[in-house]
Amino acid sequence: MTNLSNRTKNFIIVPRVLMMFVFITIFLLFSYSALAEVKTGAPAPEFTLSSPDGKIYQLNQFLNKQQHLILCFVNSDEPATLDKFENMINFFLDYQPRESYQIMVIVGHGQDLESALERLHTLREKGEIPQIILIDEEGKANADYGIEKYPTIFLLRTDLYIRKIYDRFNARQEKSFYQYLSFLFTSQKSKDNNNGCDGGTCPPPPGFE
Repeated sequence: MTNLSNRTKNFIIVPRVLMMFVFITIFLLFSYSALAEVKTGAPAPEFTLSSPDGKIYQLNQFLNKQQHLILCFVNSDEPATLDKFENMINFFLDYQPRESYQIMVIVGHGQDLESALERLHTLREKGEIPQIILIDEEGKANADYGIEKYPTIFLLRTDLYIRKIYDRFNARQEKSFYQYLSFLFTSQKSKDNNNGCDGGTCPPPPGFE
């Protein structure tokens, strides 16, 4: 009787273990596949997000609309990430690029969302910088892009493929980021100032093609 009972338990448990193993394997494969796509040279994941005024934006709306599209993921609960974003806005205000571009700041939902949005609105009114504020309430865009640290910045080409990713915005990477922006963009001021670059276009920093 005991042996029969044990065999019955095994008959029930083994399929459950196998089903759980299959489920975990499929989940990991899909997760790995999604993360593997978010890399330089790959198409940027599509998203649909709303602005604070309720307007809906989709990434594919910007296909072939701008020469450069910049996605900046920030955390409303980490004021330092907003400081980094403000530095970027100040760069564009000072540099005055001649090429067309669009900045999209994607804010993760947090306890300080309201104060973060207030600060971002202030930055948007600071000058004529094309920027859109989007709220990732459910965190789906953050998950699809594999965001782990803030800020994380994606530079997209006009075809919405990823040109560069900056996901460790320490002092060294931040310096490389602004060097690369200076390489990508031509400053309006370079028409009147000789800054040592050919026609206002600086050579890329070491390590960049």
